Amino acid sequence: MSLHIMERKARLAAGAAAIFFPLAVLHAAEKGVGVDNLAFTVGATTYRIPHLDIQGAALSAAELTHLFDGDDKAIDARLANFSAKKIVIPSLATETRSGGTIQRSAYRDVTLENVVAGRIGAARAAGAEQTVEKPDGGAERYVWSVLASKGVDLRQLARLALATRTDPNEAMKPLVDEETVESSTFEDKRENLVVKTGRLTLAGVKGRALPTPPAQLFERLEAFDPEKAGTDAALLRELVDAFASFQLASLEARDIVATGKGQPAEKPYTVKIGRVSANRIASATVGDFTIEDFALASSDGGKVSLKHFLMRDARVGAFIQGPYPGFTHIEAKGLDADLPDPRAGDNSRMKFRLEGATADFTNFREIAPTKIAGRMDRLVIDLAARGEALSTAQFVALGYRDLDLSAAVAGEWIEKSQEAIFAPVRLEGKEMGAATLKVTFGDVSSAVFSSMTIVSRAAALAASVKSVDFTVEGGGLVDRVLALEAKEQKTSIEKARADYAKTASMAIVQLAGGGEKATRIGDAVAAYIQKPKRLHLRLASERGVNALDALTRKPGEIIESMEVEASAER
Repeated sequence: MSLHIMERKARLAAGAAAIFFPLAVLHAAEKGVGVDNLAFTVGATTYRIPHLDIQGAALSAAELTHLFDGDDKAIDARLANFSAKKIVIPSLATETRSGGTIQRSAYRDVTLENVVAGRIGAARAAGAEQTVEKPDGGAERYVWSVLASKGVDLRQLARLALATRTDPNEAMKPLVDEETVESSTFEDKRENLVVKTGRLTLAGVKGRALPTPPAQLFERLEAFDPEKAGTDAALLRELVDAFASFQLASLEARDIVATGKGQPAEKPYTVKIGRVSANRIASATVGDFTIEDFALASSDGGKVSLKHFLMRDARVGAFIQGPYPGFTHIEAKGLDADLPDPRAGDNSRMKFRLEGATADFTNFREIAPTKIAGRMDRLVIDLAARGEALSTAQFVALGYRDLDLSAAVAGEWIEKSQEAIFAPVRLEGKEMGAATLKVTFGDVSSAVFSSMTIVSRAAALAASVKSVDFTVEGGGLVDRVLALEAKEQKTSIEKARADYAKTASMAIVQLAGGGEKATRIGDAVAAYIQKPKRLHLRLASERGVNALDALTRKPGEIIESMEVEASAER
């Protein structure tokens, strides 16, 4: 979004800076200088201004006529000497032709005030409109209401529009202190898409010239085919660099409403967003990206709403390059969905709600996090709404009206001991019980976080499992399974419980090799089924069990070589 806004602003600034091109006819006005019938071209863009008035200009009319001659350095030097008390432009029209695409813009009642050394103190336009005609016949239309800006640096915007950066360490310089647009509308007739927004604000915009001319970059972007990404891999890197060439203190848009062609086409979809904001945008990273009061009504009757979404330190490059998370923190609150599920039946629906979820990824090594933490609070899935869906029929048979699940996960790599510890990994279900897992891996070198896949995979295979600690608490799910089994077999719950306990113990002992430690595990599981309060299992090995062990040794041999703890609360 910011790159497109800056491109549009750079074009407008180039026009404002070039309004004194020598093709103009100048005449002295009583309160300043009047200019008639301006027509000039900068790059691929032609500007037309029927008339403008300048008050308190520091340059003479002769100097103004050559203000936009020469290269970007010559223009910068002249703009440094350009000052004016006020510039009034009743109308300004532009036309840009690039790669078969034609863009036409019209601004009305433009006023620039307190221009000092090429920097505009305040700027205002009563409104603007832009149309985009594409080679494939597509057409887009943008309409903006009142636009207002403060602290607009024409010198830097002209450089952005005209210069190519050669110094990769070129410093950022202020472009715009603040800009507001009271409302806007975007239309794409082919897609029957209309997007309307309320107030849009930008603040603290800085930037530098791009290594690739903006017009060329946008032309390549329009021609880019994501299905053939390899044909222009350099474009993705240049896009990341382009984002990294801008800084924004904050960006906010309110009251966004979008409607577009759905399936079927006569039933459009609608998206509403109360507020979108982003701040601390720098080095192709967004400090905080927030969406509030999101609501989607799809053409097939589905509905999704989300009260709050936040992503922190979102790195553009990481999303493009993958595969690791491109952020350090993410959270969602108040998710509610009601969606049709035609694969499960005409009347089947997927209805669920999520109270909240968070995830943190920190202490990055190369491009991967070495510390993670996440939790999910109350994901409630409406089972009755699924109808006869096989995926949920078993839970319905057990008497569950819905699934109410919560979960948590945490993990950290400890460089000093070369260990990776995942604890806790916990899943809890209402009227089901809770399971908690702790796993410790040894021999985990820093190579596992390498950006080179072959290196990270080799390091992962060299790691070993040193301990596994597993606990189950509560027996709501076990009790319901046994009750259903007793009903189907027409027997007592006590007998079903005893049979299940015996069968489970025998199966575990057989799979684990039949040794003393396998028997200890089987007995603990059987005791838990008999009285499902709390089951605890722990397996540990000082040497660790690696991938080679898993391939060459029998499960029984591995278990018997480990320390084993197994107990059930009676």
